Amino acid sequence: MAVNPIPEGQHSIAPYLGIKDAAKAIEFYKKAFDAVEMFRLDSPDGRVGHAELKIGDSTLMLADPTDMEGGLTASQALGGAAIAIHLYVEDSDKVCSRAVAAGAIQVRQVEDQFYGDRSGALKDPFGNLWFVATRKENLTSEEVRDRAAELFG
Repeated sequence: MAVNPIPEGQHSIAPYLGIKDAAKAIEFYKKAFDAVEMFRLDSPDGRVGHAELKIGDSTLMLADPTDMEGGLTASQALGGAAIAIHLYVEDSDKVCSRAVAAGAIQVRQVEDQFYGDRSGALKDPFGNLWFVATRKENLTSEEVRDRAAELFG
């Protein structure tokens, strides 16, 4: 039987975060974003060696940082977020409120955007930036450009 080069249920790209105290991050993502822990491999010292979470229909991978050559550096070691995760949900207001209650910091309030989304920005307790959005309008690329030109004129 042939092996599918992309595992069942995975997309071509999945963010992979290095987070100090990854076990706490996993619990936060469960509370804030209804993450489901799909797989977890702890190292002999009890740290998270690798974990896969399902949030909506996408996978988020994470682990505690490692000193190994080419290993993950902790997101908390960076002055600002090196990456952001864009998360589409059914109700961005509700999810942002839940994430703040779980310990996130609201970076930008949830509001309607010119490009058709209702979105806000959060920083999780581990230094990662999340854009949480709900699509409200289906716009063409030209409509988005026109709105941007009008807004930023």
